[in-house]
Amino acid sequence: MEFDLFLIICNYIGTIAFAVSGAVKGFNKKLDIFGICLLSIITAVGGGIIRDTMANHIPAALTDPKAIYLSICVAIIMYVIVINMKQDQPLDKKMIILLSQTNLVFDAIGLAIFALIGANTGVDLQLNAMTTGILAALTGVGGGIARDLLVNETPIVLKEDVYAVLAFFSGLLYHLCIVDWQLPQIPIFISIFSISLIIRLLVIKYKINLPNMDRKRKV
Repeated sequence: MEFDLFLIICNYIGTIAFAVSGAVKGFNKKLDIFGICLLSIITAVGGGIIRDTMANHIPAALTDPKAIYLSICVAIIMYVIVINMKQDQPLDKKMIILLSQTNLVFDAIGLAIFALIGANTGVDLQLNAMTTGILAALTGVGGGIARDLLVNETPIVLKEDVYAVLAFFSGLLYHLCIVDWQLPQIPIFISIFSISLIIRLLVIKYKINLPNMDRKRKV
């Protein structure tokens, strides 16, 4: 398979994952269908827009809006599913917890994919490893930050969790493997994606966070 085609497929998978994450956030905030669609779009394409702007390119989502259309479709499908479930029985605590867990899992998938797509942009532009890592982090977490700001939340990347750091080091490792060690792109992409996703899911399971101001020192 050509790497360009592989990237397109990965981009669609990441778009669907982040669109689901954005829609679930909209459900949790009890937004209307417009708000849910908006959060899906922002979550799915926000990081890519930030990345392309940093790289002095017209954002791909604006020149080729397939990702936006896909995000809207995902949001509408999710809305219909949740509304039908709500009609059968009111959303109880278990359902809310399930939606929150769904949000975290799809967020993890989107993060792992988009971080590497951002890293590939850095490699294509022949940037250094540090900048590639930064582009990976911006692409992976940018949409989530914009989503959280829209619903008046402090972005989780700024107060807990490790997923921005994970995105950065995924990009750094991708740069080293492709540029410095000249390893094949598709196997490396899949390998780093798998490792990143597993680590992210373990972080979610065991609730591993970076140190923050809530931590109390033991005397």
